[in-house]
Amino acid sequence: MKKRFKILIAFIVVAIIGIVTFFWFKQTQPSVKNATPQRAAKLAKVKHINLVALGDSLTEGIGDDKGEQGYSGRIAKKIDTQYNVAVTMSNFGKSGDRSDQIQKRLNSQPKFQQAVKRADVIVLTSGGNDLQQSLLKNVFAKSPTDLTAAVVSDQTAYQTNLTRLFHDIRTYNNQAPIFIFGNYNPLFVHFPQRKDLNQDVTLFNTINRHVAKQDKNSYYVGAFDLTFGQYRTKKMRQSLDQQAVKKDTENPNNNQAMTATLMGETHVKNTWISQIDNYHPNNTGYNYMTTQLYQAMRKEQEKWLIKH
Repeated sequence: MKKRFKILIAFIVVAIIGIVTFFWFKQTQPSVKNATPQRAAKLAKVKHINLVALGDSLTEGIGDDKGEQGYSGRIAKKIDTQYNVAVTMSNFGKSGDRSDQIQKRLNSQPKFQQAVKRADVIVLTSGGNDLQQSLLKNVFAKSPTDLTAAVVSDQTAYQTNLTRLFHDIRTYNNQAPIFIFGNYNPLFVHFPQRKDLNQDVTLFNTINRHVAKQDKNSYYVGAFDLTFGQYRTKKMRQSLDQQAVKKDTENPNNNQAMTATLMGETHVKNTWISQIDNYHPNNTGYNYMTTQLYQAMRKEQEKWLIKH
Protein backbone atom coordinates (compact mmCIF):
# COMPACT_ATOMS: atom_id res chain seq x y z
CA MET A 1 0.00 0.00 0.00
CA LYS A 2 2.79 2.36 1.02
CA LYS A 3 4.66 1.52 -2.19
CA ARG A 4 1.65 2.43 -4.32
CA PHE A 5 1.23 5.65 -2.38
CA LYS A 6 4.87 6.57 -2.98
CA ILE A 7 4.49 5.83 -6.70
CA LEU A 8 1.39 8.03 -6.82
CA ILE A 9 3.19 10.87 -5.04
CA ALA A 10 6.16 10.53 -7.40
CA PHE A 11 3.81 10.61 -10.39
CA ILE A 12 2.11 13.79 -9.10
CA VAL A 13 5.46 15.48 -8.46
CA VAL A 14 6.71 14.62 -11.96
CA ALA A 15 3.43 15.91 -13.45
CA ILE A 16 3.69 19.18 -11.53
CA ILE A 17 7.31 19.64 -12.60
CA GLY A 18 6.30 18.95 -16.20
CA ILE A 19 3.46 21.48 -16.12
CA VAL A 20 5.64 24.15 -14.49
CA THR A 21 8.42 23.51 -17.00
CA PHE A 22 5.97 23.75 -19.90
CA PHE A 23 4.56 27.09 -18.80
CA TRP A 24 8.02 28.44 -17.93
CA PHE A 25 9.31 27.47 -21.36
CA LYS A 26 6.25 28.99 -23.01
CA GLN A 27 6.67 32.27 -21.16
CA THR A 28 10.40 32.55 -21.78
CA GLN A 29 10.12 31.77 -25.48
CA PRO A 30 9.43 34.84 -27.65
CA SER A 31 5.97 35.03 -29.16
CA VAL A 32 5.34 36.24 -32.72
CA LYS A 33 4.07 39.51 -31.24
CA ASN A 34 7.21 40.27 -29.24
CA ALA A 35 9.93 38.60 -31.31
CA THR A 36 12.39 40.38 -33.54
CA PRO A 37 11.26 40.54 -37.19
CA GLN A 38 13.17 37.57 -38.60
CA ARG A 39 12.51 35.52 -35.46
CA ALA A 40 8.80 36.37 -35.68
CA ALA A 41 8.65 35.19 -39.30
CA LYS A 42 10.34 31.92 -38.35
CA LEU A 43 8.01 31.35 -35.41
CA ALA A 44 5.01 32.01 -37.67
CA LYS A 45 6.61 29.84 -40.41
CA VAL A 46 5.86 32.57 -42.94
CA LYS A 47 8.08 32.95 -46.01
CA HIS A 48 5.80 35.01 -48.24
CA ILE A 49 3.08 37.63 -47.84
CA ASN A 50 0.70 39.46 -50.17
CA LEU A 51 0.55 43.20 -49.56
CA VAL A 52 -2.16 45.27 -51.27
CA ALA A 53 -2.01 49.07 -51.33
CA LEU A 54 -5.07 51.02 -52.42
CA GLY A 55 -6.09 54.63 -52.40
CA ASP A 56 -5.20 57.92 -54.05
CA SER A 57 -2.05 59.59 -55.41
CA LEU A 58 -0.11 58.90 -52.19
CA THR A 59 -0.49 55.19 -52.87
CA GLU A 60 0.19 55.60 -56.58
CA GLY A 61 3.45 57.28 -55.59
CA ILE A 62 3.14 60.67 -57.32
CA GLY A 63 6.24 62.76 -56.59
CA ASP A 64 8.55 59.75 -56.20
CA ASP A 65 11.30 60.33 -58.75
CA LYS A 66 12.98 57.05 -57.78
CA GLY A 67 10.12 55.11 -59.31
CA GLU A 68 9.49 52.96 -56.23
CA GLN A 69 5.73 53.62 -56.16
CA GLY A 70 6.02 55.81 -53.10
CA TYR A 71 5.61 54.11 -49.73
CA SER A 72 4.26 50.85 -51.23
CA GLY A 73 7.42 49.79 -53.03
CA ARG A 74 9.54 50.90 -50.12
CA ILE A 75 7.55 48.99 -47.48
CA ALA A 76 7.72 45.84 -49.62
CA LYS A 77 11.53 46.09 -49.70
CA LYS A 78 11.64 46.90 -45.98
CA ILE A 79 9.64 43.81 -45.03
CA ASP A 80 11.70 41.64 -47.36
CA THR A 81 14.92 42.91 -45.77
CA GLN A 82 13.87 43.02 -42.12
CA TYR A 83 11.75 39.86 -41.96
CA ASN A 84 13.46 37.84 -44.70
CA VAL A 85 9.99 37.33 -46.17
CA ALA A 86 9.21 37.57 -49.88
CA VAL A 87 6.55 40.19 -50.63
CA THR A 88 4.12 40.32 -53.53
CA MET A 89 2.98 43.94 -53.64
CA SER A 90 -0.09 45.04 -55.62
CA ASN A 91 -0.60 48.79 -56.01
CA PHE A 92 -4.13 50.06 -56.74
CA GLY A 93 -3.53 53.73 -56.07
CA LYS A 94 -5.03 56.30 -58.44
CA SER A 95 -4.30 60.01 -58.41
CA GLY A 96 -7.29 62.22 -57.67
CA ASP A 97 -9.52 59.51 -56.17
CA ARG A 98 -11.85 60.39 -53.34
CA SER A 99 -12.98 57.70 -50.91
CA ASP A 100 -16.15 56.98 -52.90
CA GLN A 101 -14.13 56.64 -56.12
CA ILE A 102 -11.74 54.15 -54.50
CA GLN A 103 -14.79 52.14 -53.45
CA LYS A 104 -16.23 52.28 -56.96
CA ARG A 105 -13.00 50.97 -58.50
CA LEU A 106 -12.84 48.15 -55.97
CA ASN A 107 -16.37 47.03 -56.77
CA SER A 108 -15.96 47.26 -60.54
CA GLN A 109 -12.52 45.69 -61.09
CA PRO A 110 -12.23 41.90 -60.66
CA LYS A 111 -8.42 42.07 -60.60
CA PHE A 112 -8.61 44.55 -57.73
CA GLN A 113 -11.07 42.32 -55.87
CA GLN A 114 -8.95 39.20 -56.29
CA ALA A 115 -5.86 40.98 -54.96
CA VAL A 116 -7.76 42.13 -51.87
CA LYS A 117 -9.08 38.60 -51.30
CA ARG A 118 -5.54 37.19 -51.30
CA ALA A 119 -4.05 39.99 -49.18
CA ASP A 120 -2.28 39.26 -45.90
CA VAL A 121 -2.03 42.97 -45.18
CA ILE A 122 -3.84 45.97 -46.69
CA VAL A 123 -2.63 49.59 -46.73
CA LEU A 124 -4.89 52.51 -47.56
CA THR A 125 -4.58 56.25 -48.22
CA SER A 126 -7.80 58.23 -48.23
CA GLY A 127 -9.19 61.65 -47.38
CA GLY A 128 -6.82 64.05 -49.09
CA ASN A 129 -8.98 64.52 -52.16
CA ASP A 130 -12.21 64.50 -50.14
CA LEU A 131 -10.84 67.38 -48.07
CA GLN A 132 -9.48 69.19 -51.12
CA GLN A 133 -12.92 69.03 -52.74
CA SER A 134 -14.46 70.50 -49.60
CA LEU A 135 -11.91 73.32 -49.49
CA LEU A 136 -12.30 74.18 -53.16
CA LYS A 137 -16.08 74.11 -52.87
CA ASN A 138 -15.88 76.64 -50.04
CA VAL A 139 -12.86 78.64 -51.21
CA PHE A 140 -14.85 81.88 -51.16
CA ALA A 141 -15.85 81.53 -47.52
CA LYS A 142 -15.74 84.91 -45.78
CA SER A 143 -13.22 83.82 -43.14
CA PRO A 144 -11.07 80.87 -42.05
CA THR A 145 -13.68 80.17 -39.36
CA ASP A 146 -16.40 79.93 -41.98
CA LEU A 147 -14.21 77.67 -44.10
CA THR A 148 -13.60 75.32 -41.18
CA ALA A 149 -17.34 75.28 -40.43
CA ALA A 150 -17.96 74.17 -44.01
CA VAL A 151 -15.31 71.45 -43.69
CA VAL A 152 -16.94 70.23 -40.48
CA SER A 153 -20.27 69.95 -42.28
CA ASP A 154 -18.61 67.76 -44.94
CA GLN A 155 -17.13 65.39 -42.34
CA THR A 156 -20.31 63.35 -42.08
CA ALA A 157 -20.34 62.54 -45.80
CA TYR A 158 -16.67 61.55 -45.71
CA GLN A 159 -17.17 59.31 -42.69
CA THR A 160 -20.08 57.60 -44.44
CA ASN A 161 -18.02 57.04 -47.60
CA LEU A 162 -14.98 55.75 -45.73
CA THR A 163 -17.11 53.41 -43.63
CA ARG A 164 -18.64 52.01 -46.81
CA LEU A 165 -15.18 51.54 -48.30
CA PHE A 166 -14.04 49.59 -45.22
CA HIS A 167 -17.23 47.51 -45.34
CA ASP A 168 -16.62 46.59 -48.97
CA ILE A 169 -12.97 45.75 -48.33
CA ARG A 170 -14.16 43.43 -45.57
CA THR A 171 -16.63 41.68 -47.90
CA TYR A 172 -13.62 40.52 -49.91
CA ASN A 173 -11.24 40.00 -46.97
CA ASN A 174 -12.34 39.97 -43.34
CA GLN A 175 -9.02 38.82 -41.85
CA ALA A 176 -6.15 40.95 -43.14
CA PRO A 177 -5.28 43.96 -40.99
CA ILE A 178 -5.82 47.35 -42.65
CA PHE A 179 -3.35 50.18 -42.07
CA ILE A 180 -4.78 53.57 -43.04
CA PHE A 181 -2.63 56.67 -43.32
CA GLY A 182 -3.62 60.07 -42.06
CA ASN A 183 -3.07 63.15 -44.23
CA TYR A 184 -1.04 66.36 -43.97
CA ASN A 185 -1.15 70.02 -45.01
CA PRO A 186 1.24 70.49 -47.96
CA LEU A 187 0.74 74.29 -47.96
CA PHE A 188 1.91 74.92 -44.41
CA VAL A 189 5.42 76.19 -45.15
CA HIS A 190 3.98 78.61 -47.70
CA PHE A 191 1.11 79.86 -45.52
CA PRO A 192 2.09 79.08 -41.90
CA GLN A 193 -0.25 81.80 -40.63
CA ARG A 194 -3.23 79.76 -41.86
CA LYS A 195 -3.44 77.50 -38.83
CA ASP A 196 -7.03 76.72 -39.81
CA LEU A 197 -5.80 74.55 -42.69
CA ASN A 198 -3.92 72.33 -40.23
CA GLN A 199 -7.08 72.08 -38.16
CA ASP A 200 -9.10 71.10 -41.23
CA VAL A 201 -6.68 68.27 -42.02
CA THR A 202 -6.82 67.13 -38.40
CA LEU A 203 -10.64 66.98 -38.59
CA PHE A 204 -10.48 64.58 -41.54
CA ASN A 205 -7.70 62.56 -39.92
CA THR A 206 -10.00 62.06 -36.95
CA ILE A 207 -12.40 60.26 -39.30
CA ASN A 208 -9.62 57.94 -40.54
CA ARG A 209 -8.66 57.14 -36.96
CA HIS A 210 -12.27 56.57 -35.86
CA VAL A 211 -13.24 54.29 -38.77
CA ALA A 212 -10.08 52.23 -38.25
CA LYS A 213 -10.89 51.83 -34.56
CA GLN A 214 -14.43 50.73 -35.34
CA ASP A 215 -13.12 47.96 -37.62
CA LYS A 216 -11.23 46.32 -34.70
CA ASN A 217 -8.44 44.99 -36.95
CA SER A 218 -7.38 48.27 -38.56
CA TYR A 219 -4.70 50.72 -37.49
CA TYR A 220 -4.12 54.44 -38.03
CA VAL A 221 -0.71 55.55 -39.33
CA GLY A 222 0.12 59.19 -38.73
CA ALA A 223 1.77 61.19 -41.52
CA PHE A 224 1.10 64.72 -40.29
CA ASP A 225 4.80 65.59 -39.87
CA LEU A 226 4.95 65.93 -43.66
CA THR A 227 3.17 69.22 -42.97
CA PHE A 228 6.25 70.71 -41.32
CA GLY A 229 9.03 69.12 -43.36
CA GLN A 230 12.39 70.44 -42.23
CA TYR A 231 10.80 72.94 -39.84
CA ARG A 232 10.99 70.56 -36.93
CA THR A 233 10.98 72.90 -33.92
CA LYS A 234 8.54 75.46 -32.57
CA LYS A 235 11.22 78.16 -32.90
CA MET A 236 11.75 77.37 -36.59
CA ARG A 237 8.00 77.54 -37.24
CA GLN A 238 7.71 80.87 -35.44
CA SER A 239 10.47 82.28 -37.64
CA LEU A 240 8.69 80.95 -40.72
CA ASP A 241 5.47 82.55 -39.51
CA GLN A 242 7.18 85.94 -39.10
CA GLN A 243 8.54 85.74 -42.63
CA ALA A 244 5.07 84.95 -43.93
CA VAL A 245 3.54 87.95 -42.11
CA LYS A 246 6.17 90.22 -43.68
CA LYS A 247 5.50 88.76 -47.11
CA ASP A 248 1.75 89.30 -46.67
CA THR A 249 2.40 92.93 -45.82
CA GLU A 250 4.47 93.41 -48.96
CA ASN A 251 2.10 91.42 -51.17
CA PRO A 252 -1.46 91.28 -49.76
CA ASN A 253 -2.87 89.34 -52.74
CA ASN A 254 -3.28 85.92 -51.12
CA ASN A 255 -5.07 84.42 -54.10
CA GLN A 256 -2.14 85.22 -56.35
CA ALA A 257 0.30 83.78 -53.81
CA MET A 258 -1.78 80.61 -53.49
CA THR A 259 -1.85 80.18 -57.26
CA ALA A 260 1.92 80.64 -57.46
CA THR A 261 2.39 78.00 -54.79
CA LEU A 262 0.17 75.48 -56.52
CA MET A 263 2.03 76.14 -59.79
CA GLY A 264 5.38 75.45 -58.12
CA GLU A 265 6.60 79.02 -58.59
CA THR A 266 7.22 79.90 -54.94
CA HIS A 267 10.67 80.08 -53.34
CA VAL A 268 9.79 78.63 -49.94
CA LYS A 269 10.40 74.88 -49.91
CA ASN A 270 9.29 71.96 -47.79
CA THR A 271 12.17 69.54 -48.31
CA TRP A 272 9.84 66.59 -47.68
CA ILE A 273 7.46 67.66 -50.44
CA SER A 274 8.05 67.49 -54.21
CA GLN A 275 9.04 70.83 -55.74
CA ILE A 276 7.26 69.82 -58.93
CA ASP A 277 3.81 70.44 -57.48
CA ASN A 278 4.35 71.57 -53.84
CA TYR A 279 1.80 68.95 -52.90
CA HIS A 280 2.97 65.32 -52.99
CA PRO A 281 5.83 63.80 -50.97
CA ASN A 282 9.26 63.51 -52.54
CA ASN A 283 11.70 60.70 -51.79
CA THR A 284 12.33 62.02 -48.28
CA GLY A 285 8.60 62.28 -47.65
CA TYR A 286 7.89 58.77 -48.85
CA ASN A 287 10.77 57.45 -46.75
CA TYR A 288 9.11 59.07 -43.74
CA MET A 289 5.73 57.50 -44.59
CA THR A 290 7.42 54.11 -44.98
CA THR A 291 9.06 54.41 -41.57
CA GLN A 292 5.72 55.29 -39.98
CA LEU A 293 4.01 52.36 -41.67
CA TYR A 294 6.79 49.91 -40.80
CA GLN A 295 6.63 50.86 -37.13
CA ALA A 296 2.86 50.30 -37.09
CA MET A 297 3.19 46.96 -38.91
CA ARG A 298 6.03 45.88 -36.62
CA LYS A 299 3.83 46.54 -33.60
CA GLU A 300 1.00 44.42 -35.05
CA GLN A 301 3.16 41.80 -36.79
CA GLU A 302 1.26 38.83 -35.35
CA LYS A 303 -1.83 40.05 -37.26
CA TRP A 304 -0.29 39.65 -40.73
CA LEU A 305 2.46 37.08 -40.17
CA ILE A 306 0.02 34.23 -40.56
CA LYS A 307 0.71 31.06 -42.52
CA HIS A 308 -2.14 30.09 -44.83
